Amino acid sequence: MADVAAVFRLPWAWPLGGDSWGLESRLIASAGLLQAADESGLIVTVVPVLALNGWGELVTFDAGAGAGFFSNYKFGVQDFGGPVQIVATAGIRLNPFAHAYTGLRAQHFSDAGLYGPSSLGVDMYIVEIGYRF
Repeated sequence: MADVAAVFRLPWAWPLGGDSWGLESRLIASAGLLQAADESGLIVTVVPVLALNGWGELVTFDAGAGAGFFSNYKFGVQDFGGPVQIVATAGIRLNPFAHAYTGLRAQHFSDAGLYGPSSLGVDMYIVEIGYRF
């Protein structure tokens, strides 16, 4: 899997505990290529998240839920049921430098039974390396 994501800060933010911690709203948009069982397909996601950052933004925890779109939703025996999926995500990010970060993210894709009982969800675990503009 290869993926490119953009994180946008939304206008809603709340300070917590003085200057050291804060809660922010963000939007994660991504596009990626999923390859499995000799099949490939485009995945596009749009996920609003709440991000808790602290220690001068050295560490950030975020979680949210949104929508995903699969151009191909069948990969061998793995059948997602249909092209539109619910995406749940949670991540931790370390920002040791002003513009660079690294992190770990877990994502769960599911149709929540929308396409019937035979479709399967999937969990993805992603290592993030990024640059902040």
